[in-house]
Amino acid sequence: MTTCGAANPFDETPDDIALQACLDAYDRVLLVPDGQPGYVGYLIANTLKPKRPGQLLTSAAIPRKATMVAAPGLGDAMLRVSGLADFEISFIRFDGNREQRPRGKPCVTGNDFRNVELTGTGFHVRYVESFGAVCGSAMTVGGSSNYEIYQSLFYDNGRQPEEADGVSGLWADGLTVFDCRNSTIRDNDFWDNTDVDLGVNGGRSCSVYRNTISHFSKYGFAGVVVGDPSQTGGEFSANIVSSGYNLLGFGIIVGCHPWSQCRGGYASGVRVYDNHVTGAVVNLAVDGLNGGAIENNTMRFSQGDRVLNCDVAADYTVGHVIDVARLQPGYVVRTYDAGSACQQTRP
Repeated sequence: MTTCGAANPFDETPDDIALQACLDAYDRVLLVPDGQPGYVGYLIANTLKPKRPGQLLTSAAIPRKATMVAAPGLGDAMLRVSGLADFEISFIRFDGNREQRPRGKPCVTGNDFRNVELTGTGFHVRYVESFGAVCGSAMTVGGSSNYEIYQSLFYDNGRQPEEADGVSGLWADGLTVFDCRNSTIRDNDFWDNTDVDLGVNGGRSCSVYRNTISHFSKYGFAGVVVGDPSQTGGEFSANIVSSGYNLLGFGIIVGCHPWSQCRGGYASGVRVYDNHVTGAVVNLAVDGLNGGAIENNTMRFSQGDRVLNCDVAADYTVGHVIDVARLQPGYVVRTYDAGSACQQTRP
């Protein structure tokens, strides 16, 4: 075990070299938390890359959290875990330092400005915060299984064009999950992320529940995005999504037809039930679902006109669906195919 004394969170000198040495040498790395005079956080100028299976990265005085801050010149993720088993990251705050980093379409030039990237098996992420990402995502998970992410906060990531002098392409997700096999994402809070707060492609025995998403200061494209042709299965339940006027395009969207890269593909076998959505322009949209079920969701008070290809608010819309076993009634028929105008009829 180490508290990595060579890294100093009380000065403006980069700490990544010292932290990487500690991560290379120890299974348990405990960092000094904030709340002390002069604390600025651990400055990360080069991506940290843990390499030890079963490693613990956490605070030395929980529940207080240690802070990692992206250096202005960092052109990559702050932390990248690649293919490790059974690691834990907890009680760490990841600050993407958005305002001090590049602003000119960095996520469309081949650079990676995500805060955290994870791949592995059997890992745990808990009591973490990730915020201030330049663009892309505050955290991504891919090529992973048998993990759990819970009691964490993902907020204020990316920029809308109105915040960036008209520059587009600076949006960011809160948590982006490409692979959720045998995994759980629960009891997390998301707010004011500028693309998708929580996007999960699905996967066998994937459970996503009791997450809370809110938008009351910044616009976001969608609160929760469910499903992708690359994965099959997943249950999404008891999530709560709420928004102020014109601050969230979709509350929950099931399927990926609004994205051009989907190319007409369908999410398969997901179940979406017992969720509560209020205040988005479209509270629940189903467009691109093959199999599965949509049932017992509550949608109320749709409002506004800022949503993809449409300017008409709706509580519940359904577009392209195939063999859905249980499709909750009360919907408007509407499709959101990328590049197409809004198409709407009533059933």
